[in-house]
Amino acid sequence: MGGDGLENGIFFYWFSWILWIFVTFFMKKSYLRTWFACWILLCLIGSQFYIFIYHYTISLTFVIMFIGAVCLLASQQKLIYHLFSSFTVTIGYAALLYWEKVSPIWLVFPRILIISIIIGFIASSLASKYITRIAVCLFGVLSGEVVHGLTLDYIGLQETIGEWLFLDTLLSALLLLTFLDILQRGKTNLDLLLKNYKQNLRWQGK
Repeated sequence: MGGDGLENGIFFYWFSWILWIFVTFFMKKSYLRTWFACWILLCLIGSQFYIFIYHYTISLTFVIMFIGAVCLLASQQKLIYHLFSSFTVTIGYAALLYWEKVSPIWLVFPRILIISIIIGFIASSLASKYITRIAVCLFGVLSGEVVHGLTLDYIGLQETIGEWLFLDTLLSALLLLTFLDILQRGKTNLDLLLKNYKQNLRWQGK
């Protein structure tokens, strides 16, 4: 596991509950909202458990997230396009992890902050809707973690797939996408409010 002080999962727990609150109280009442809320709770429950496949150690939360990400991505329109988008995120995330191994820049800038912003920007650029961005980000980052873990194993190094630092980073990226969506919705509502206000002024001036 590492010990740089950030691998304790604190961001994972905080941001998971923040996302659960957002899903439960701010999303429209639907099957998707219920599915999201239950999925987040299952991820929280599984965070303390690990499974062992061959000589790989995998977080149970990682497995739950991956299954959910596959289902979520498969439910989106333009599946082929979004698969390629997820593949782009996979390459970007894995490349950042490889860069982390050889570059001292991570000693200056927080790992979670850099990766979250870059991955969030890529996902936002490749998908237009909030749910689709979440699906692309999730599937891409989870796949990137698998690619990174298999590559390290190939060269004789072993790391837990889906460890705490990974969960902290992933949830930070998801929270960033959620925050950007809230800002976008607020801007849309504000523009609509101003438009209606201007129209009312015109009618009153006639």
